[in-house]
Amino acid sequence: MTLRAASLLEARRDELNARFARDAGDLSPDLVLAYLRRTVVPILDAWEGEPAAAVLFALFDLGLVGLRVGLVGESDATAFERTLRERMPLLRAHVEAAPGVVLRALGNGYLHVLRERGPEAAQLWLDALASGAAACADRAALLGLGVVLGWRAGLAEAREVALDHAAHLDPALLRALFGATLLDGDPARRFCRPGSGAALGPLELVATAGGFVGFGGPFRRPPLPRVVAGKLVCTDGTATFELFADVFGTRFRPAVWAHAEAITSADTGGAYLDSNGALHAPDAIVMSAIASGELRGAVAAAACSGMIAVALGDSHQVLVLGRREAAP
Repeated sequence: MTLRAASLLEARRDELNARFARDAGDLSPDLVLAYLRRTVVPILDAWEGEPAAAVLFALFDLGLVGLRVGLVGESDATAFERTLRERMPLLRAHVEAAPGVVLRALGNGYLHVLRERGPEAAQLWLDALASGAAACADRAALLGLGVVLGWRAGLAEAREVALDHAAHLDPALLRALFGATLLDGDPARRFCRPGSGAALGPLELVATAGGFVGFGGPFRRPPLPRVVAGKLVCTDGTATFELFADVFGTRFRPAVWAHAEAITSADTGGAYLDSNGALHAPDAIVMSAIASGELRGAVAAAACSGMIAVALGDSHQVLVLGRREAAP
């Protein structure tokens, strides 16, 4: 420990003890001390200039919360801690400007991606956020970048908000992330690479989601795809989920807001299966369920915003159809 970190910890000992007494609950002091030694002290030691007490307090508070939710390790540093230590110089300006807000956002974002997409995706999210921090003019831009990177990590439900944030990011940063300075928000191109100007290819199966609740899926009975308030949802009569899908991922999220209408609605966005098992959808798209083994067992379909959901009766899965770029 350098004199810089030691003097700051010594000067703020009483305040840290008070925070521990107020917020630590049943956490062991030894766990918190270990976190301070392996994560906080190295960050303070490497700080450019004199670290503010607010930075110390924000890191301390992050540790108290992080120990409870698994963001911070009990015996060894977690991947989050290691990345925070290594990448803090890139984040320093934003952390210094608003330590509590920024560190809480980093922890919450990392934990959300970790739980939803796994450790590798969370690691890449934090690495990319730190790498892009210098191109963010202010805290709002940094937090917006976090949303955009969460979308890129597979959180398809963030698509609309991420596109809004992306419009305000530095063009050079967008090019580094996506290979384009403008991202096309056209729903019909949701399964194309962002920025791709290639013509659309034919309708094809792009993802499979859902499934029977007994095998880890969300549906107790074969789901019915429906369009509610301009959104594509699937309901089994007991629960309703909104379908989010694009080039980065496919996810069902609970849609309590749509349940009452979904269980009574007949709106399928113009998509249907005829008596011969052929799928009909807007824009004169027709796909034969007999010719395509992927659609065998289809019982219902709905179309909305550039995607088609086809429900299977046996597996309770939902096939997601859309259009990618045409082959060169």
